[in-house]
Amino acid sequence: MKNTFLILIGMLLTQSLMAQQEQVISPSNRSAVSLEKNVLFYAPSHFKVTQSGSTSLDLNVLFDGNFVPSYSTSAIDPNKPYVLLIENLPNAHVQVGGWIGWTTRHFMPSKFKIEVSTLETPGQWLTVADVDNYKAGHYISSTPSVTIDKIKLTVYKTNDVNNFLGLSEFFFLNPEYVKAYDRLMVQYNKDGNVGIGTWKPDEKLSVNGKIRAHEIKVESANWPDYVFKPEYRLPSLSDTEQFIKENGHLPEIPKASEIEANGLSLGEMNTLMMRKIEELTLHLIEKDKEMKEYKQMLIQQADKLKCLEARLK
Repeated sequence: MKNTFLILIGMLLTQSLMAQQEQVISPSNRSAVSLEKNVLFYAPSHFKVTQSGSTSLDLNVLFDGNFVPSYSTSAIDPNKPYVLLIENLPNAHVQVGGWIGWTTRHFMPSKFKIEVSTLETPGQWLTVADVDNYKAGHYISSTPSVTIDKIKLTVYKTNDVNNFLGLSEFFFLNPEYVKAYDRLMVQYNKDGNVGIGTWKPDEKLSVNGKIRAHEIKVESANWPDYVFKPEYRLPSLSDTEQFIKENGHLPEIPKASEIEANGLSLGEMNTLMMRKIEELTLHLIEKDKEMKEYKQMLIQQADKLKCLEARLK
């Protein structure tokens, strides 16, 4: 009997914990909840984001996940409400656990509407929220079990006496589609490749942008010191000249079109460049010897000329 009682207590505690885990707490400036499953991180860089009506917000601030408010440039005219439209969302179905909402500190929307367009009902808008006289600093509402391709937020009034609008973040949480911190930090794929600024990393590290570093070390095998070995066949300058005339680039160096299409391998290119530098060094040494021999021959010829001039005199 005692064991049965303990089992029942354990089951009740487990159910309670599961219920707490499934509870959705609205992200806001006043809570510690993050937006790591937010589809709309940096939305203007990935989707079509537009705004219309009688005012506007800083869209970059609105989708950066920092909860820093963006305030409208002017008051909202209720006859021309503020409209935020996000289009071309990914083709990802929301089975269970999809939420759309906003958060702010001041000038929060008091009368607003949130609508979604779906692939299941193209050309139609489904109302997720139609709220009036709202007084909280954040809002969140569950979405229908559909594939959302557009989201529209319309704000008619705020709690500001002049009807200015403030929004810290507008979000669409879809845990079934978005991996933690997508677009905020890095993107991983099934092959273990990591992408920064790209959704489709095709190397162990793919970066769509500039890289700044104090030092980059590239490992390279078969460094071309073999060029200095006696058995190495040094290409003649005349052969190199003929190759350039026929192909428009140095031997073994990729063409410009190949670099533009496939990129540049630093390790491979450094090896090729060092090989060409060493070959050029050998050519220079050879030409230096020839110049010295030629100079010595000119000195000898000058001496002979002086002897002939002396005899003639």
